[in-house]
Amino acid sequence: MEQHFDEKTLSKLGMFGMTEYEAKVYLTLLVKGAQEASKVSRYSGLPRPHTYSVLKTLQMRGLVTVIPEAVNLYRAVSLDEGLDLLIEEKEKQFTSLRTARDQLLSEVKPKEAIPTENSSIVMLYYGRQNVYKLVDEMFLRCEHDVEIMTTSHGIVRFYKYFSDVASQFRRKDIAVRFVAPVTPDVEDIAQKLSRLVELRRIDTLPPIRFVLVDGKEVLFAEYPEDDFKSTGKETGIWINQPELGRMMKTLFDNTWKNTAAYPEKQEE
Repeated sequence: MEQHFDEKTLSKLGMFGMTEYEAKVYLTLLVKGAQEASKVSRYSGLPRPHTYSVLKTLQMRGLVTVIPEAVNLYRAVSLDEGLDLLIEEKEKQFTSLRTARDQLLSEVKPKEAIPTENSSIVMLYYGRQNVYKLVDEMFLRCEHDVEIMTTSHGIVRFYKYFSDVASQFRRKDIAVRFVAPVTPDVEDIAQKLSRLVELRRIDTLPPIRFVLVDGKEVLFAEYPEDDFKSTGKETGIWINQPELGRMMKTLFDNTWKNTAAYPEKQEE
């Protein structure tokens, strides 16, 4: 008669690394005692060819022993011993994973790694989330100032994703200068942003959008979908070349002089 197995028990054995078939065979032998393979197949409800292969696997793992007779009998080790063996297997796997982790960390250089000393590097980033992750990392490295030039919709995106960072910058006396067109559809957000950063409006935006941090690392961004969604097809080019940083700061300073403070009452 086929043995019925509690699904929760099978699931728990699965947590220890047993397949469903292995768990059924092991439990059958625990409940029924030593059995021939044919009876194990009948009680567990497994096809006989599968039963033989499962018994061999369990034997190799030390969970089942063989009693040699005219027809071999199979006996399960006690449950506490079996669970300890399974835990040992898991611990060996974790040790191997930790070793592999250390090897990977030493062999693979992450794309986000910033070179030390004075070497320069250029990196490409694709997708809005990846570009915003990069901006977040740039802000974490910021010590003195940030200059941003973007679209009117960029005002909304910046406030949505980085307003908390901008608040932290104010507390740390890190200057943030922000240049963008302020269109009627973003004026409410622009008002809120102007309380966190020094915002200036520009009528015609130069064909360039960028984030400059401490005058030494710059992100150029292209926004084919200039919307407010969390995902998009942005392309970002990150460069940490000092000469380029100085050139972009000069460009920003010249643009800043030809813009008007927002809101205008800030100039009074």
